[in-house]
Amino acid sequence: MIIGKNFFITEMPKTGTSFLRSYLEKYPGITVTKHHDFITDHNDIELIKKKYKISTIRSPYSWYYSMWKWSCLKQKESPLFSDLTSYRLKLKRLRISRETPMYIFDQIKKNINRIKQCFSDVNSKSNFKEFIKLLLYDDFKNYIGSNFSFTVDKQLGYMTWLFFGFNTNDNNRNIFYNRKIKFNEKIQTLDSKIFINKYFHTETLNQHLLNFLSKNNIEIKKFESVDMNKTAETKEYINYLDQDDADIIYDKEKYLFEKFNFNKDYKNL
Repeated sequence: MIIGKNFFITEMPKTGTSFLRSYLEKYPGITVTKHHDFITDHNDIELIKKKYKISTIRSPYSWYYSMWKWSCLKQKESPLFSDLTSYRLKLKRLRISRETPMYIFDQIKKNINRIKQCFSDVNSKSNFKEFIKLLLYDDFKNYIGSNFSFTVDKQLGYMTWLFFGFNTNDNNRNIFYNRKIKFNEKIQTLDSKIFINKYFHTETLNQHLLNFLSKNNIEIKKFESVDMNKTAETKEYINYLDQDDADIIYDKEKYLFEKFNFNKDYKNL
């Protein structure tokens, strides 16, 4: 997290937070903690009292591509890569529910070598398509090996799950494991529990940051060792997505598309 005198920023992976950290950590009075940690890892009661509670967000289309590309390049440094390419059967990972036996079965049978192939070539469109299947097709949900595997709603996307993970508390998120509550009711409930009151969009991250600094009378500095964010300057993902991929991403992440008014047409973001 990034914590200032009157603000904090949660750091959803692959939304430009590395740039924010490298820029803001040079200011006195701003603390940069472990990357991608949660508000519950700190004094969340005190943090919630801050004036600006900020999170980062980006279009799901480019987010999935960025997550895959980064995992291809970083391999075991990517938690998602590690979860997918190992057998996640430690007791502390197992939620006891009606999903547990199938989760164990799917973990045992998953083909680790084939999954690794999805991350073997960052220029392969077919590998990216396999990655989308792993994360968003119901048949492979248990391969992921995190608490996401135990969520019960087929409409839930991996990015939406992460979004609520960083921006609501643990007790609220347990609703995703409840079969008795309809999916739309869960989304409405969690949306009302979000503690964020300001968002920096990856696509316009530089401008969001500069506007925030200016509004709060924080000196805008140019640091030689920090380049302005270039995450959204490329639209490489357009060359990797096809309409089928775009359709399932939209279907699974519909909440994010609607909440942040992202363009459904992936070619015209």
